[in-house]
Amino acid sequence: MPTRQERLADHFIRAAGIAAVHVDATGAIGADDGAGMFGPADRTVYCCAAGNQAKVAALAAARTAPGSGYAAALAAVHAAAAEAGVGLTPFSKVVQRAFAAVEVVETQIAEMQRAGDLKDLNRDFKAARAADTKLRYHDYLHVRKAAMLEALSIKSSGR
Repeated sequence: MPTRQERLADHFIRAAGIAAVHVDATGAIGADDGAGMFGPADRTVYCCAAGNQAKVAALAAARTAPGSGYAAALAAVHAAAAEAGVGLTPFSKVVQRAFAAVEVVETQIAEMQRAGDLKDLNRDFKAARAADTKLRYHDYLHVRKAAMLEALSIKSSGR
């Protein structure tokens, strides 16, 4: 089961609208409209701006003979991206950036707590709790952190 931090990092990646091109262990090439942390483990994933993933995957697949294997497919993805002028980022780097964004949000919450600036958040929680008595504070805080990550993803992507 994923940790809260992993779920927040995944949320950041999805909120940023990051697309992906992948190669599986057999050399099959595919594209995903949205990258995420919880996909199949047998894939090598490269991320790109949304809208480019299908083009890169199609160009790469056209360059690769059926059954030519993983290494050939991976080389074809890199060549196709270069030909199309699409930048690819290794998925591990995207995950690293997502966890850095989570840390920024965690730090902001901690600073708000130290400064006594959680009054508005606590007031909002009390109102939400009145409407749903089963609501737990850490679940409410998780939702607020996710919203902060969405805002951060918009800011970082320049949308």
